[in-house]
Amino acid sequence: MEIPGFFSEKEKILTYDYHQIEELLHTEYDESYWIENLSIDKPNLVSKYFQSILLGYNHLYISSLLNDLNNPSANLCLPLLHEWDGSPKISNLIIISHPDDAERICKMHIKKTPVFKELLNTSIISTTDNKDWKEQRHSMTNAFLPYYSLEEIFPESLKRAKHCSDLLVHMSEKYSKPVNMSEFFLNETQAQLQKALFGFSDEFEEKTNKRIRNVFAGIETEYLSEFSELALKETMKSNGPASKLFHESKDIEKSIGNIILFAFAGHDTTGHTLTWLLYELCKHPKYKEKLIQEIDHYWLNYEEPTYDSFYELPFMTKCIVETLRMWPALANGTYRELEKDDYVIGHNNEKVELKKGTYCQIINWTRHRNPELWDDPDTFNPEREFEDSEIWHEEGFGGYNISSDRFSPFTYGPRNCLGKNFSHMEMRLILLYIFKNHDFEFEEKQRLTINDPKYQGVNTFTMGPADVHGEGLLGMYVYLHQRKSKL
Repeated sequence: MEIPGFFSEKEKILTYDYHQIEELLHTEYDESYWIENLSIDKPNLVSKYFQSILLGYNHLYISSLLNDLNNPSANLCLPLLHEWDGSPKISNLIIISHPDDAERICKMHIKKTPVFKELLNTSIISTTDNKDWKEQRHSMTNAFLPYYSLEEIFPESLKRAKHCSDLLVHMSEKYSKPVNMSEFFLNETQAQLQKALFGFSDEFEEKTNKRIRNVFAGIETEYLSEFSELALKETMKSNGPASKLFHESKDIEKSIGNIILFAFAGHDTTGHTLTWLLYELCKHPKYKEKLIQEIDHYWLNYEEPTYDSFYELPFMTKCIVETLRMWPALANGTYRELEKDDYVIGHNNEKVELKKGTYCQIINWTRHRNPELWDDPDTFNPEREFEDSEIWHEEGFGGYNISSDRFSPFTYGPRNCLGKNFSHMEMRLILLYIFKNHDFEFEEKQRLTINDPKYQGVNTFTMGPADVHGEGLLGMYVYLHQRKSKL
């Protein structure tokens, strides 16, 4: 049986007969089994769940199952069809939504499931060898430290951010046409990644930026191999902190895996966060105006942004954190394989034992939108009350990983996101410059999504807004307006 995957042609994914997947149940390919108080009895569960994954709405499908249980914090056991070892297999996957289990499972079981191994080899995110992961993490940490590394590359990141305003004017054809801000932000975060973090040349970035982003959108996927080889060669003549990680590496397979990882995760998550943030600001003009006032006040005090001054943007921080909560780019969260027998909370609120080797997904979407954990969770409210650990103790900016039992946009330590501080830095720079002289409002068709309950994002590897014009998978359209900033 030929089964489509993320990089299959769009037409095949849309027209595939998913019901035939049910034929794999109770065969040699089926390793799933019933777990009392975690498994659920639903018709065609295997095929419907797999279809939701490939079509990008698995976060909503899981939420619907929790709604059926009338328990937004419930953990679930779902039968997952995958080909992680090259052949079809149906395995139990424990979807962890309970706040008492999420952080504990992440921290107690460091081993990843092999979900990304075929694509990313033994990269830092995909290796299932804990010793290998620890060695990679140790070697990479310095490249992402705020003052050891990021402050050093701040001038290059600043240089690119200054270009944002002119690029927007160009894309809007001097304010005459709407701009796809998803395309804009993804382009800029890929450029920031290549120029600042890797130190790649302008020529290389201009030649590869759009093409590698197309690959991640499922277009001309054969370019991935060519890009990996070209990028690895480019690191050898570049001195950015990320490039230096590859200078002494002799493991080509691992290096290529990490190149692909950085190229994707290093821009995609940040680009989506900025897009969702602008979406919510256009939807809620009072918050947009408050942010603009803060940005105008910032520019009165600084001719150029500095890394040390980001703590003076507390409302911007609240807007970013609220976006990370409401629209987590990593809606799927993270994956683990239990390294020993353990337990999670079952549907009856009693402990359910899980065997060593069980696959788990610590999903972000369900906890971030859980009405038992958040007031009015489906409403964007940057002025809501966050816990200290979720927002750097209200200090405006910081270097540690923001998280709590209900909130984990960069997942939990020790295997949390390496690039989180770079992401926070570039988001603030880009926002400072795009709002310095401009304002934004929805394009007509985009405005219609405001009250559309089905407009909940396309969730593949990461989650972004669906393109209302159908020009691509992702898109978010606004008009750009010149404004007289109060400088």
